[in-house]
Amino acid sequence: MSDIFYAVAHRSQEEIDSFKTRYEDFPTDRIPEIFKSALNLTVTHFEKCQSFGTAHVIYYVSVSEEPIEFILRSNLGFSDPEVVMMTEKLVTDRVSELGVPVNTIRFTDVSRKKFSFDFQIQECLIGQDIEMYFHGTKEEYDRLSYELGEYVARFHALEFDGFGRFDEKCALEGKLSGTKKSFSEYIDVCLESDCAYLVKDNVIDKFTAKEIIKVFEERKNIMDIDKGVLIHHDLADHNIMFSGNHITGIFDWEACVVGDPALDLASCPTWRTHHPREDELLKGYASVKSLPKHFEEKRNLYLLRTMLWKMVLAIRSGMQNKERTQKFSDTLAPYGLTVKF
Repeated sequence: MSDIFYAVAHRSQEEIDSFKTRYEDFPTDRIPEIFKSALNLTVTHFEKCQSFGTAHVIYYVSVSEEPIEFILRSNLGFSDPEVVMMTEKLVTDRVSELGVPVNTIRFTDVSRKKFSFDFQIQECLIGQDIEMYFHGTKEEYDRLSYELGEYVARFHALEFDGFGRFDEKCALEGKLSGTKKSFSEYIDVCLESDCAYLVKDNVIDKFTAKEIIKVFEERKNIMDIDKGVLIHHDLADHNIMFSGNHITGIFDWEACVVGDPALDLASCPTWRTHHPREDELLKGYASVKSLPKHFEEKRNLYLLRTMLWKMVLAIRSGMQNKERTQKFSDTLAPYGLTVKF
């Protein structure tokens, strides 16, 4: 895969266009063969997932040998093998050992030897995703946010060599290691092109773009930590399952990287939530692990980096609106910058 910062925002337009017909193009007649070949399970029923915003083909699958439901998650084999599927399995196996509830990935194949596409077979998590199905009180939501902070602190204990996206060659060998020598090097990936894209779309002017790049250049010293930890990088409510007052699973680890723990915490306000989450998340986190050094300064910095790629994604996917533009403008404010309203 080319050097990108965030896959959802920075994949090729040609690949994005292919997602529109992914279900029509996927050979569903091969689903029974996939399960028999991978796990020696007999498929009795499958149905398409009605999830939104995903680049994958996803089916819920029942088998005769086990009472649980499975998820088949696949692509169309459009571009290079999606080795991140293998990375996800390695990562979730490690996170699970820490007592953090995650999705159990039973099988992954990115070889394309028997099938022309990459796929994962996962066990369905218990519960429902928070974004779609939470209808409780603010106090109940706060408890979930606090618990999420505790879990994030736990998996932030996992340290790896390198920084940034995980090395694909290492993942294929069952190892986990970042591809960059420093965290600031990863933060810089696609930074100039993101700014140029927003200038082209008339969101910011050229002066503001240069000033944004300068903001990150002048703060490399606080970004370049000695050791990187596991960062989920997508702690949105639609990636968190709950049942009652407890989280039952954190899933969708395809954006995970090695980096500064402040990135996971700083990006929190950029995700849509039922109630403000940040305060309770930080309280839960601090009950297990100290907040990173220079946290307040880092929070502004990583919040800005997150909103940069999110604005690019919003424009590319036709989802840009005044609310997103205002949120982006708010992240520029600490640096005396603004958008072109």
